Amino acid sequence: MLFSDWLETQNLTRKQAAQLFGTTSVCIYYWASGKHRPSPDHTRIIEFVSEGQVTAGDLQRAYELARENKNVSA
Repeated sequence: MLFSDWLETQNLTRKQAAQLFGTTSVCIYYWASGKHRPSPDHTRIIEFVSEGQVTAGDLQRAYELARENKNVSA
């Protein structure tokens, strides 16, 4: 599941998610939009907190999709 979809299903704001994951709301935005990948430590935390619903592969896929969309619109 994409991180952005998981956040939506949990009804979490970026601010709430930032508190949950020990980061900033800007990082949450970047991770959810695929603009940046979380660090390996944060990736493990995301997998744990989401109970495996969001995996490292899902985070990588979101990053790749964002890169593809950037190249298409350029």
